[in-house]
Amino acid sequence: MKKVLSTIILFVPLLVVAQNTTGTVTYTETIKLSIDLPEGAEGDEMRKMLPPEQSFAQLLYFTENASLYREPAEKNAAEDIDIHHEEEGRNMRIVMQRPQNRIYRDLENNQTIQSREFMGRFFLIAGDAATKSWKLTGEQKKILDYNCQKAVLQDTSRVVEAWFTAQIPVAVGPGEFADLPGLIMAVDIDHGKQSMAATKVDFAPLAKDALEKPTKGKAITKEEFKKMMDEKTKEMGAQGGGMRVIIRN
Repeated sequence: MKKVLSTIILFVPLLVVAQNTTGTVTYTETIKLSIDLPEGAEGDEMRKMLPPEQSFAQLLYFTENASLYREPAEKNAAEDIDIHHEEEGRNMRIVMQRPQNRIYRDLENNQTIQSREFMGRFFLIAGDAATKSWKLTGEQKKILDYNCQKAVLQDTSRVVEAWFTAQIPVAVGPGEFADLPGLIMAVDIDHGKQSMAATKVDFAPLAKDALEKPTKGKAITKEEFKKMMDEKTKEMGAQGGGMRVIIRN
């Protein structure tokens, strides 16, 4: 009898660890809105109508070997912004829609495949995953009852803080962020300009097609996509924190 009890005690912790390497995380992404509007009464009126931020749900499917970050299958129309203003015969409309971006990460081969939507067109970007360089700060807190540690990205172009948990031992996270010794539960970019926060973790088995690699879009390099996006954003004269912004007069 003693031998049987010992076997049970030894194997239960191993089972718990195994379950924590496959699952689904629901995140809420929030973006502070900053849009250039015309000066004068018309612009002032539009500014009053615009919300200060936009939030939407995203999903992260993960295993020990791969992850996929994408939008939920059923889109919540309430997350989009559609504002129309008409005054003295002039019309202005601001439409902000969540792009259908998907980021697949192959952890075994350190590869990524991204399907990115930009201005109604889709682009497929594949290549080596850019490894993030993090510095652990020693700060700790709990997120969804998980013990988390704080890390700061070693990047001079922006300020990125992440909270990860070693209780879920997979080196993935929301969006482009990964490469920490545990699942990233929250990210803050540039003091709140953009953030991702886990709201639910589910360890239920994944569907067979949950980690399907993205295939939608025209093949393009990372450098080509960034150049195109920078040029178009400059032309539009509007900034939406990665969201698609359409301004019609």
